[in-house]
Order: sequence, then structure tokens, then C-alpha cells
Amino acid sequence: MTDRLGMIMSNTLNAIESSKEEIFYIAETTRAENERLTQESSQLKGEILRIIEDVDKYQKLERRFRQRLMEVSRDLGKYSEKVMMDTYTQAKDVQVQLQLLQSKEIQLRNRRDEIERSLKQMEKTIERAESLLNQVTLAINLLHGGIAELSQNNSPEHMQETALKIIRAQDEERRRIAREIHDGPAQNLANIVLRLEIAEKLLALDPSRVRTEISDLKGLVRANLQDIRRIIFDLRPIALDQQGFITALERYLINFQETYSLICDFQVLGKEKQLLPAIEVAIFRSLQEGMTNIAKHAHTNWARVLIVYEDSQITIQITDRGNGFNVEEAFVNPGDHFGLIGMKERIEMFKGQMKIRSSHLKGTTVKLIIPTSKEEGWE
Repeated sequence: MTDRLGMIMSNTLNAIESSKEEIFYIAETTRAENERLTQESSQLKGEILRIIEDVDKYQKLERRFRQRLMEVSRDLGKYSEKVMMDTYTQAKDVQVQLQLLQSKEIQLRNRRDEIERSLKQMEKTIERAESLLNQVTLAINLLHGGIAELSQNNSPEHMQETALKIIRAQDEERRRIAREIHDGPAQNLANIVLRLEIAEKLLALDPSRVRTEISDLKGLVRANLQDIRRIIFDLRPIALDQQGFITALERYLINFQETYSLICDFQVLGKEKQLLPAIEVAIFRSLQEGMTNIAKHAHTNWARVLIVYEDSQITIQITDRGNGFNVEEAFVNPGDHFGLIGMKERIEMFKGQMKIRSSHLKGTTVKLIIPTSKEEGWE
């Protein structure tokens, strides 16, 4: 029974790790498309400025030729038929060119607005992908721990409890992945289909433009394929491996302070000890979420992060002097505080606790407590 359950867990782990690569590629493609659209948006802004100048020039010409036509019409005997026809033709040409320029300006402005909306959606997709990668990596580490734990505790009750946890975690990951794909790659693919339909209609009118459009779409499709394969690739922040846990946190807070002009007081108490990689990631991501909430909602210029190492647990305390909020209401109706639920779930995956104390105009303290003792099974 133990061997069979271990095999099931190993197969589940392999399936999740395989999906991890797909999600990573989704994120990478979104970033690539984001860069492409950013460049296109910059080019469009330049084109719009040039079009505005041309429109202004032709509006002045149009007024001049309209005045000329009025002069010719008032004194027909003074001008020859050729002069009259030339004046009319020139006025008509200017009017047509002005209309074409105005139409092109509208098209460029619409395309610019469409790109800006797409860029905002892509930024959200990238954020969601990063969050999803975090959850998947945590699940993988939990499965690794579960497989090792099976060899130490073979009681039927314990194996059943472990199997139920795996099933619940797997089901939750599937729902998360489904949401992320629906909000990100699925919408991008719908955009590709729309652009293909437009290209099909333009085929008989402007083949060269269609070729350019198809070339861009091929690049977008390749990027999306890359995105889908890489989105779960490596949830563990690179800084944790390159710099170490505390140094990575310190570097993050320094960058955060520079970005948001917000003073970050960082303190570490107790003797630092090695944590499971999954716990380090959970703390790192939770700290990111907590600091982001402060920057977005607290309206303060000061925050403190306190890390306390104890014999059987590690405590992370994030404090600000901002507006505060109704904690109970934030969990009933998350709204802008939806990230708090993710923090709580992430910490509880390691049998930890999240406690929040917040007062109106007096600030907020978020305390995360994660057990690290051998008795809790995390070392």
C-alpha cells in the first residue's frame, strides 16, 4: 500500500512539474508581447504627432483653397475656365487628402487605446502568473516532503490523511491554473483569432500589409507557446539561491524603499538557521504581498519588517503607521485585500498562523508564525 501511494505521489509530482514549464512559457510570452506592444505604442505616438501636424497643414490649405474658390465664383469673368478648373481640382484634392489624414489619425488613436488596454491586461497576467508559480512550487515542495514522510510513517490513518491532502492540493492547483489560463493566454489567443480575421479581410486589399500582420502573429504565437511552457518553471526567487534568505529579503526591501520612497526598517533577531526552500519562498512571497499592500493602501512613509528566529518557529512581523482597515470585513469581502487570503493560505500550508491587528489611522501589524521544529515535520 505504501509503495503504491508513493508511486501515485511521484506521478502526481511529475505531472505538476511538467505543467510548471508550461506556465513559465506563458509568462515569458506575455512579457515579450508586452515589450512588442510597448514599442508599437511608442511608434504610434510619434506617428500621431506627425499626422496631427499634417492635418493642421492641410486644414490651413483647405481654408485657403475654399477662399480661393469663393473669389473665383464671385468674379467668373475675371478668370479663365482653366484657372477655375485647376482651382476646383486643387481644392478637391486638398479636401480628400485632409479627410484621409483625419481618418488615419482616428485609426491610429484607436489602435493606441487598444494597445494601452492590452498592456494593462498583460501586466495583470504577468502578476497572476508569478503568483501561480509560487503556489505550484509550494505544492511541489509539499509533495516532496510528503513522499519522504511516507517512508517514516506508514500507518494507514496517516497515509489516508496524506493522500487526501494531495488530492485537495491538486484540485486547488487545477482551479488556479484554469483561472490563470482563462484570464491570460485564452484572451491572448482570442486576440490572435481576431487579428487573423482582420488580415483575411485585408488580403484582397493590401497583401503586403497582410504579410506583415501574419509575420507579427507568428511571432506572437511562438511567444505564447514559450509562455505556456515556462510559466511554472521556477517559482523560487533567484535571489534566494544567489544571495541567501536574509540577504535576499534585505535587497528586496532596499529596492522597495527606492521605488516607493518609503522608509523600510529591517531587523533580524535570533540566530539565523536553514529553512526548507518552500518555507523561504512562502515567507518571501508573503513579505512581497504585505509590502505591496502598504505601498498601495496604507498611505504612509514608514514600515518595519522584523524577523525573529526561535527554537521551534520563525516569526515575521510587518508593521506600518498607515490608515488601517477593518480586518474582519477584508476577509469577508476581500476587494483590494484579496492578497491577504493568499498570504493566509500560503502560511497555513506549513501549519503556520497569520495574525493581523489594524486600527483606523493608527496602522497595521501583520504577524506570520511558521513552525520549524522537527516535531512539526518541517526539518
